[in-house]
Order: sequence, then structure tokens, then C-alpha cells
Amino acid sequence: MKLLAICFCMALLIGCTSKSLSVRYYLLHTPEKNLSDNMNKEKPIVVLQLLDVAEYLRQTSLVMQVEQNQLYYSRQDVWAENLQTSFYQALLQDLNATGQRNYVALSAPEAIDAATSISVKLAHFHATDKSSVVSSGRYWLSATNALAEKKNKHGVASHTFFFESELKQDGYAQAVKQLRLLVTSLAEQIEKDIAALPNN
Repeated sequence: MKLLAICFCMALLIGCTSKSLSVRYYLLHTPEKNLSDNMNKEKPIVVLQLLDVAEYLRQTSLVMQVEQNQLYYSRQDVWAENLQTSFYQALLQDLNATGQRNYVALSAPEAIDAATSISVKLAHFHATDKSSVVSSGRYWLSATNALAEKKNKHGVASHTFFFESELKQDGYAQAVKQLRLLVTSLAEQIEKDIAALPNN
């Protein structure tokens, strides 16, 4: 009888430990409809440099800030691709949605003709335990040709950004939707700052 009870307990323990973790994958950047391959040659070209991401964001788990200085990494909710790539693609898509300029990736052949360059450092991009999501960091706008640099005495304009949005529902799925909107907010701010540069 004791042997039977021990076997039953062991079977229960093995069953509990062998349960697979249900992992959910999230995309920040998704394909958009009606993409056009033709660039408007009358619009100025702006190149988006590769994104610099804070070290703690360089892993697959979605992050939540708990209290002031503590971070929680979800084991079940993860990015489908690295955040650096996904954020870059989402930002490029949103910048081009403004329709004012041709924003191109650093690897694009047109990047060589760019009049302005954007560099972004992403410091924070996560949910919080206060039912919100935050995105913050810094970006730099610089002229990519000598004539423009002479007209702009400093050559490089530095800007900080901080966006926060309240979460109306719980869960990482809702947090990712709101984080995506913060990328759009950043694209709008960058576009305004580029428009304010001399000769833009």
C-alpha cells in the first residue's frame, strides 16, 4: 500500500514538472497593405540609422517595471523577433506614413542621397505595474552633406522623448498594442523636428 502511494505521488510530481510552458509571441512590426515601391523623387530623403537599444531590452522576454527600480521578465510573453529590429521597422513604417519625406533604411541604395540622418537610442520600452506603458530615449538629427552642416552651426540636433499611455485592459497583448502606438508618437515628433530644421 505504501509503495502504491509513493508511486502515485511520484507520478503526480512528474506530471506537474513535465507540463510545457504556454509561450505567447508578439510582433511589434506587422506588414501593411498597399505598399508602394515607387519613391516620390521630389521629396527629400532621410536615412534612419541602426537603432541603439538599452542592454536590458536586448532579450526576448517582455518587460514590466515593478515598483521604482525592479524589472520583471515574462517567461510566457516574448517578442517574436528582437526588439531592435522590430522597433526599427515599425518606426520606419510610421515615418513614411507621414508622407512628407522619403525615409529609408541605412541599407537602402537611396541612403547615399540622404540630406538628413536620424539616430535613435531607446532607453525604456515596457509596461509598468501602474497600468501604463512607457517609451523614452534620445534621438539625433544630423545633416549628411557639408553644405547643410555649414548652414546648421551645430551640425547635430539632439532631442529627448518620453511617451506614456494608460492601459485600459490587463495583459501583455494590450500592452504591446499600446507600445506600438508609442512608436507612432515618436515618428510624429521626429517628423516635426525634421520639418523645423533649416532648409526642410
